[in-house]
Amino acid sequence: MKKKIVILWNRSELTGTRTDEDPRVPDLRKDTVSRLEELGDEGIATPDPDVVHQQITDADAYYARDTSAEIFTAARNLQWIQTSVAGMEGFWHPEIRESNVVITSARGIYSDVIADHMYGLILAFSRGIQTFAKRQTLKTWVKTFAPVTHLATSTLGLIGLGGIGLAVAARGHASGMRIIAVDPAPKGTPDYVETVYSPDQLDELLAQSDFVAVSVPHLSETEHMLGDHEFDVMKSSAYVMNVGRGKVISLDALTVALQKGKIAGAGLDVFEQEPLPESHPLWDMDNVLITPHTAGRSDYPYQEERRLNRLVENAERYVKGEELLNIFDKQKGYVV
Repeated sequence: MKKKIVILWNRSELTGTRTDEDPRVPDLRKDTVSRLEELGDEGIATPDPDVVHQQITDADAYYARDTSAEIFTAARNLQWIQTSVAGMEGFWHPEIRESNVVITSARGIYSDVIADHMYGLILAFSRGIQTFAKRQTLKTWVKTFAPVTHLATSTLGLIGLGGIGLAVAARGHASGMRIIAVDPAPKGTPDYVETVYSPDQLDELLAQSDFVAVSVPHLSETEHMLGDHEFDVMKSSAYVMNVGRGKVISLDALTVALQKGKIAGAGLDVFEQEPLPESHPLWDMDNVLITPHTAGRSDYPYQEERRLNRLVENAERYVKGEELLNIFDKQKGYVV
């Protein structure tokens, strides 16, 4: 029996240095609808939420970045939702969590590009580049002290061992780093990850780590996961990087920790408050590297292509009655 899939096209992520949508995206999306129809599905694709509201009433499946409780309530026949992102934030409604609707994510589509960004921050701090880059504006040839950390004798502590965390681990291993992690449900842990701690053992990871790499989703359990206490536990020579969700780190506690020298520096792509206010002291700190939530960018619309491939792959599994990929635990809010 033909399955009806309703697709809400959201604005695609920017690629490279573009300020508009990559011109290849519309063809990728058009091809995706054709591929779904070849599977025997009926694909209704639109950028208009009002059209979605009209079409969702008898839909079997739904693809979107997020949804409203009103649209979900109108979906009387819905069995499966494929999110276009890795997290469940846009579907965190009681009605959805209490339903029998299966939700699957696009987990894994960002792993390499965000891991590259994260590891770029680690490399920068390990070589003192954050210091020299800010001296560049002075146009002065100064070789005075800039902190350097030898990676091969360092410990990389990963908070989150999902797709991004595993990709960062592989890069750290290639540099000879000792790798440890915290994760409530590790999947496919490689041999070179020495220890995987449970979340209640976070202090043990922090006390050992020279670089702390954060890539966990924002959940009630992870909000302010790093605060005053955690920065007190960390080495004064340690650096923290966050490419996951801004609210995982208390912005106030991080700022105080940097001002008081409790930690050596921070590389941040996400913030509890975005955009970071122009008056915020982090902008003026020599030991802070800031990027404006751009870790997921690439020079080609890989994320769009990958998320659409995931939609088609799961749609094929759905039609065949096979287990879907990346099923969320709707109570925990992540893939287990």
